[in-house]
Amino acid sequence: MPSSWLRRFCLVPLLLVLILISGCSKSGERTTQIEFWTLQLTPEFTDYFLKVIAAYEESHSGVTVKWVDVPYDAAVQKLLAAVAAGNPPDVVNLSSNFLSKFYSFGALMKLNGRLPDSARTSYLPNAMKNGVYSTDTVALPWYLNTYVLIYNNQMLREAGFSGRDVPQTFDGMVLFARRFKDMSGKFAFFLNIGKDSFLPMVLESEGIHLISADGSRAIFNSPEGVAAVEKWVRLFRDGYLPRETVSGRASSLIEPYMSGQVASVFTGPVFLGRVRANAPAIYDVTGTVPALVGKTGESELAVMSISIMATTKHPREAVDFALYVTNAENQLAFSKIVTTYPSVTSALDDPFFTKDDGTPETHARVTGAKELPTAKRLRTYFAIPDYDMLTEAFDEAIQTACLDNMSTKDALDRAAGRWNAILRSQRQRQ
Repeated sequence: MPSSWLRRFCLVPLLLVLILISGCSKSGERTTQIEFWTLQLTPEFTDYFLKVIAAYEESHSGVTVKWVDVPYDAAVQKLLAAVAAGNPPDVVNLSSNFLSKFYSFGALMKLNGRLPDSARTSYLPNAMKNGVYSTDTVALPWYLNTYVLIYNNQMLREAGFSGRDVPQTFDGMVLFARRFKDMSGKFAFFLNIGKDSFLPMVLESEGIHLISADGSRAIFNSPEGVAAVEKWVRLFRDGYLPRETVSGRASSLIEPYMSGQVASVFTGPVFLGRVRANAPAIYDVTGTVPALVGKTGESELAVMSISIMATTKHPREAVDFALYVTNAENQLAFSKIVTTYPSVTSALDDPFFTKDDGTPETHARVTGAKELPTAKRLRTYFAIPDYDMLTEAFDEAIQTACLDNMSTKDALDRAAGRWNAILRSQRQRQ
């Protein structure tokens, strides 16, 4: 074979390889993929996230984002399974309640030193605190919620009351619930006390702690704790709370209000959108006051967080994306869709959170926004990895006291025993 033909023959495969390499380089500029999990945000917010992700990819050449939305109730199990299988996401949206479980076995990246000072100080301090364990920052605060009391003006008037009579404290509501039903035959209030119990939050707001300062034992069965819980158990036993307050899930607490079964409910301002859409007649007669509080005057702050998994192969890109999702612009845009609150201080200065146009939804939003800077996590036991077992034991105790032939003290003593065993096991594993 002539040497010229030999050279041509050898050049053909070489040129093909170069063409393929060149093509991969052009079409494959984005070679880093970040997997991002959120909690039950589709389909309502699909358009929002697709726009955020598209904008991020456009401004970050070489990075793509794979978005996966998982059901809230299955989030912990799915993430545990993904970690065990060695294929967890890079960036994950978690309720701050879930953080301790994954922090306890080192699944979350420590963000100390990875966050610019400007970013760290941009978040509300009380929201940022929810993502700190010991001295380790393992989460950025994302969207927030606090509580308000919403009430039905028409039901109040029909029972001989007005908005001025709506209580401001938990103890006041216990008394009001009795007066209201005695006069009207209807329920004044809905609060989950059994399943998904709010009572741990009530106790902490009353200054009654659930766990000792050293974290070694349960103390909610103190005489003060028993007396505080007994008020609510007795309220239920005497017929002044609907049966669903013991057996229903917190996710459905707005339903009795929308159906006109109860005159008030303790919930987040976000639920006013559901009332407006599904029960417009109830919405039109709805009023709002700040959250009920106990003797401390403290109210609960609910925090959704964003964490980076410790196993990510792209830590720089993952942190950058988490900061992008939680920046002021993107959080403000999200809050205007869903009526949550941003965790970035500057976004809260927007008129959306400060101007009250007199509608129930706006009034609730502005009322809740005023609570944000001082609200805090009251259910501190969520910082314990086995919080779910503690929650189950407490909820069962309240259900037993309400529905079975057991005193509140005996039920709380039994729950405290279970808590002590769980806490002891937790210390042994550390």
